[in-house]
Amino acid sequence: MDFSLVFEYSEEQERFAEEVRKWLDENVPKDLVSPRDPVKVSYEQWQQRRELGRKLGKKGWLYPGYPREYGGGGLDADHRFILMQELAKRHLGLPPYHDAGGVLGAPAIIACGTEEQKKHLLPPIFTGEACTWQLFTEPEAGTDEANQQTNALRFVRDKDYFIVNGGKIFVGGLYAPPDQFLLLTRSDVEAPRHQNLAMFIAPANLPGITIIPLDLFVPAMFTLISGETVDSADGIKYQVFFDDVRIHESCLIGGERDGWRVANATLEVEHGGGGGRWIRRDLVVEKFLDQCKSNPNVVKRLKENSQLLDTVVDIYIGAQIERLFAMRNSSGVGAPYAGPQLELYCKNYGVRLTADMAKVLGPYALTDDDEWGLDEGIFEVAERGGICIAPGGTPEALKIVMSRALAIGR
Repeated sequence: MDFSLVFEYSEEQERFAEEVRKWLDENVPKDLVSPRDPVKVSYEQWQQRRELGRKLGKKGWLYPGYPREYGGGGLDADHRFILMQELAKRHLGLPPYHDAGGVLGAPAIIACGTEEQKKHLLPPIFTGEACTWQLFTEPEAGTDEANQQTNALRFVRDKDYFIVNGGKIFVGGLYAPPDQFLLLTRSDVEAPRHQNLAMFIAPANLPGITIIPLDLFVPAMFTLISGETVDSADGIKYQVFFDDVRIHESCLIGGERDGWRVANATLEVEHGGGGGRWIRRDLVVEKFLDQCKSNPNVVKRLKENSQLLDTVVDIYIGAQIERLFAMRNSSGVGAPYAGPQLELYCKNYGVRLTADMAKVLGPYALTDDDEWGLDEGIFEVAERGGICIAPGGTPEALKIVMSRALAIGR
């Protein structure tokens, strides 16, 4: 099996790749840095990424696979792959900042929104003008997304508005506030389960909204392992509270009690690994292998403990299995269970990876100290992220999704 990371472009593909390289040379800020820990992305650097996103959006490259009529690029799979590859060489991805709008909000709008909503809501997302956070999880509604307790009830006096009260937790983001929320709520306290939900794309600056950071919550491992997505990892988690927030009915996606259908349009993409948008380069593993080859301290450990070489080989093989799963999904030939299968593998592999890297690298993997840490602390970030496997669906939830796709029940 060929595990090579080198891809040969055709003549036409090479022309497009050269166009991408030239554009990136001209538009990526020279002082843009990619710290290993996404929490260390400064506000100024985040603003630079937002501006780069807007430039990519004007080019049609921010969300290159979506229709041009809504602000996407309309590119086929080959051209999207080339674009991702050239961005990855610069440790950039799409979008180059954390944003749930195109990945999770757009599928819901396309599947369940009206044509007017598509024309109104999709272009700001696809051109980088609107940054979106996903607000699904609550203290009593994690894996069980149908158990929403945040209420969005019709305003008695002004029936064009919903009044929202409640709170969301573990909300991904970097710098608050975003421009808008993808918000799942309960719209009827009496209706049966799954028939009592509503989904909104709502402005994030409405009166009554409070955003509080959860400083001790670490980024998830699967958002850190890919070279393309290090910058776009949600470096900070937040709680978001709603206190008599008025949301206009024009923000409602689907029907007033249609939220479960809309949510599933989103969750199918989230559990499917982001819709097969990229072929993963496991940056953490690449950096780990570099340490095994060139760091004298690590080389010495390997020579003195030859059994550690088996661990290094296991890490390498695991990363290639992950990449091949992603290649299959990106090509569009994966079965209905393929997306959650990839995400389940990534989560389980991430847990194994952190333990195995610590075994090989020793205490150097556990610090981001300037003197003792390795490669700007990327392994310390990975060690923290390896314990956070809930975002995007817990392993047990992904198994349920896979079993349903295989029609074998729970």
